[in-house]
Amino acid sequence: MHKVIMTTAGVGLLFASLAIASQPLSISDAESEGFEKNSQQLFQMIGAQDGWSGTWSGETVELYQYASEAEVNPKVFESSVQDGNISGWAELCQHHNMLMLSKGDNACSKLKGLEP
Repeated sequence: MHKVIMTTAGVGLLFASLAIASQPLSISDAESEGFEKNSQQLFQMIGAQDGWSGTWSGETVELYQYASEAEVNPKVFESSVQDGNISGWAELCQHHNMLMLSKGDNACSKLKGLEP
């Protein structure tokens, strides 16, 4: 009987951890880790659910939230971080369902530290 209870509890914890891992990240999650909103972006044009410019880790960034990781399309911004671009964007990074452009090289590590 004791083994059955332990097995059931273990399976329950496994399913709970899978459910948590599949939860998408949000702009609010980033705010709780130091992202500061400035102005809302035209996120609908790139298929995102939300998008803001602001600062994170002392850098100017644009942060976009998508419904799922599968919907993120980093190709939309690839030319923005190529050498010689006039926008000043230095990094493009994706973490789960979030996509971010940064004018520095520290904010992406902050994004990648977020967990659902």
